[in-house]
Amino acid sequence: MNGRPAALSYVAPVFRVTDLARSIRFYREQLGFELDFSYEDFYASVHRDGCYIHLRCAAPAPRDQAAFERAEHLDACAVISAAATLASELAAAGAPFSVPLRTMPYGVEFYVRDPDGYIIGFIQPAA
Repeated sequence: MNGRPAALSYVAPVFRVTDLARSIRFYREQLGFELDFSYEDFYASVHRDGCYIHLRCAAPAPRDQAAFERAEHLDACAVISAAATLASELAAAGAPFSVPLRTMPYGVEFYVRDPDGYIIGFIQPAA
C-alpha cells in the first residue's frame, strides 16, 4: 500500500426490514435517530450520535426470535455514555426493551427490539 492509509468513517449494520417507512418512523420517533437518506422505498440510512443503521426493504432472515432473546443475543451494539438517561428517554418514547436497564461486570446496559425483531444493545462501559 502506497501513500496515506485509508480511514474508516463508521460501520453500519444493514437490517432487512419488511416495511421501510415503519422502520424509519420507529428509529426516528422511538430511538431518536435522524434520517440520512431514503432511496426509492427500498433502502435508507439513519444515525444518532455517530452510530449508523442501514435499512433494506427485504424479508428478514428467519430465526427463532424467542430463543434469540432468551440467549440475549444482539444484532448491533452501541457504546453510550449515560445508560440510565438514555434508557429513560427511550422508555418515555415507547421503545420496547428486550433487556431492561441493568448493571453488569462490564458496565450498565439495556437492549431494545425494533419492529422486525432486531436487538440493539446500548452499553455504558464500566469506568
